[in-house]
Amino acid sequence: MHRHLIAFADAPEPDLITPALDQRFKIRNVTLLADATHIERANYMASVCREANLHTSVMPIPHGWHPEPIRVRLKEIIAGGELPYVFNLSGANPIHSAIAHEVALGHQVPAFVVNPSSDQIHWLAHPPHDLPSDDGNVEDRLTLESYFAVYGIGIVSCSRRLHRPKAQMDAAADVLAHLSVDHPELINKLNGVCSLLTAEHETRLPIPNEPALISALRATGLCQILPDLRLRLDQFDARQFLGGGWFEWWLLRQVEVLAGELPIQDAAASVRVRLPNDVSNEFDVVILCNNHLYVIEAKTINAGMADKGVGLTTLFKLDSLSSLGGMRAEAMLASLSLPTLREASRAQAQEIAIVAGDELTAVQARLRDWLAQTEF
Repeated sequence: MHRHLIAFADAPEPDLITPALDQRFKIRNVTLLADATHIERANYMASVCREANLHTSVMPIPHGWHPEPIRVRLKEIIAGGELPYVFNLSGANPIHSAIAHEVALGHQVPAFVVNPSSDQIHWLAHPPHDLPSDDGNVEDRLTLESYFAVYGIGIVSCSRRLHRPKAQMDAAADVLAHLSVDHPELINKLNGVCSLLTAEHETRLPIPNEPALISALRATGLCQILPDLRLRLDQFDARQFLGGGWFEWWLLRQVEVLAGELPIQDAAASVRVRLPNDVSNEFDVVILCNNHLYVIEAKTINAGMADKGVGLTTLFKLDSLSSLGGMRAEAMLASLSLPTLREASRAQAQEIAIVAGDELTAVQARLRDWLAQTEF
């Protein structure tokens, strides 16, 4: 039996529409109710539903502080529909939630919410026998594209996607990761060398005459080492990769290892996005797990330099990225250098997880715990 889902677009949360994408709910039509201040948000979410071939409409409603017109509107909707209705009250403000719950109880309409932390379903009224039971999880149907689209954000490009290997670059990332463990100071010097290029894609500065660095660079296959120890880059993207981008790739590969045991549905590195106002931003690593977004800022600056820290601006940037467009993503800083005590305190205050220095040798365990959390 197909159903018609109704939700209030009071907050731009994926939980409003993820049940509509869950095939067990058998949703064919979606109506998003929004007052004038939330119409734009509702249209973003409606576009995701339409991409999933759901008949979706956005219906204006009076402001929430006028409950009686909203109560009347809800009763009119359920009285004139062809399909049986179900209310998703996730994200509804207290007034809308109370009114819809009252209508649901009085008119035999099933109503539920999705726990924003665990992604579990909790029935509030008349749970149907043929729908997921209480405490059942919503299916993980979102992609990174559809998650960002909920907030009106579009993905422009990315360098590497989950389960889409690029053998040479993946191997090169592993080589440089091993180098960073034994000789982090050489990574810092490599960053500086790769920051200045000639028109011929040659570095202006030479690399240090260090056998470990020379051996690692040769193993990557991404550059030629000239007689004067300058580098000639063989690929257009090699500068960014050798200058620190490899760390993002390596982190994404660690996420891939966990994909079989955690509900990781999508992930990517070097993700460039565009906001509705045409402003661009970039994420180093983004992970979609159990319909929640996790973002990682990957830093190779100050590698091997004691007491230099990670930079407070890095933490403020990460905090800003995790709430971009109204998102509520979890944030982590992965850094070759250790944070100062002040930076560690700031990160804790901003609820930013940090894995740094020698901790990176156990990064899979840290990522597993971080992605498996169910309370935010």
